[in-house]
Amino acid sequence: MKATLTRKEYKEFNTYVDFLNAKHDISIPHTVEKIGDKFLVEMLEDIDVNKLDNLLDINVDLLYNATQTNAKRR
Repeated sequence: MKATLTRKEYKEFNTYVDFLNAKHDISIPHTVEKIGDKFLVEMLEDIDVNKLDNLLDINVDLLYNATQTNAKRR
């Protein structure tokens, strides 16, 4: 699963990944490739994004977007 994130989205994504690891001992294996001013994030495992959203108690769909193939945005 891949997503292209802006700098702001990527920063938020990293904040969420760090929080989940520190507070819930959940690892989110992923790779990152910088392409111009964007970041191509690839999730390396199937992740239940709804569960993560509940743990984060957020109303944003950044994690959901990061786990979807965004071929239509390329």
